[in-house]
Amino acid sequence: MNTELIVASMSGVVALASLAYSARVNRMSSLLSDDLERQSAERRRMQERRDVMSRYRDPLLWAAFDFQSRLFNIAGQGFLRVHFVQPHDRLYAVRSTLHVLAEYLGWVEILRRRIYFLDLGNHEANRRVVALFTRIGNVLSDDAHPDTHFQVFRSDQRAIGELVVIEGEEADRCMGYAEFCARLESDQEFAAWFSRLSDGIVELASLPGRHPRLVDLQVALMDLIDFLDPDRERFPAKRRFRLQHVGLTGE
Repeated sequence: MNTELIVASMSGVVALASLAYSARVNRMSSLLSDDLERQSAERRRMQERRDVMSRYRDPLLWAAFDFQSRLFNIAGQGFLRVHFVQPHDRLYAVRSTLHVLAEYLGWVEILRRRIYFLDLGNHEANRRVVALFTRIGNVLSDDAHPDTHFQVFRSDQRAIGELVVIEGEEADRCMGYAEFCARLESDQEFAAWFSRLSDGIVELASLPGRHPRLVDLQVALMDLIDFLDPDRERFPAKRRFRLQHVGLTGE
């Protein structure tokens, strides 16, 4: 074999080895780039998850707490009887009670629309949230309770939630108390959705007893609060009380 042929053969081998090495390096570089991109995407998802949870879970948590607090005060502390002495206090008692119910249903509606964002770490947690929503909705709509006060049928729950949701470019929110009261005064169609509930609140003010539906609602809401705030960061243990059933007519 002459020198030129040997050199050409060696050059070919070197070229092939160089190509193989270059392809391997490029492949490794591509895999590393893909891995870095996946890590970067996961970090973005985690950040988005934190942002979403801060945006939606906390308002829901506060709405649930305000709602259960009012139920606790009505069923356990005689809130309505105290506030129905003066006309102005009576108006406040009715409207503010309607608002805490509507606000809770509003945040449930917002999260229903964006439930895929409510990632609490795993699918089981998501299912638990939905189960808690369902339980509270069932207590509200259940016609097996001996009283009909605070009964809201399932479709009406959705409708009330829709009515108080204010859509925004970046995030939805629920109607504030001042705007809610203004709509009750100025919009008859809006107010009509709350007329039955309003009448029921007025009746509750004159009736003794803790009322099973209110007790069950308050307890179910506390279960939701315990799930959303398990470490008691927002609401410490000293602020978490649960009503107990003590009979239909006694307190």
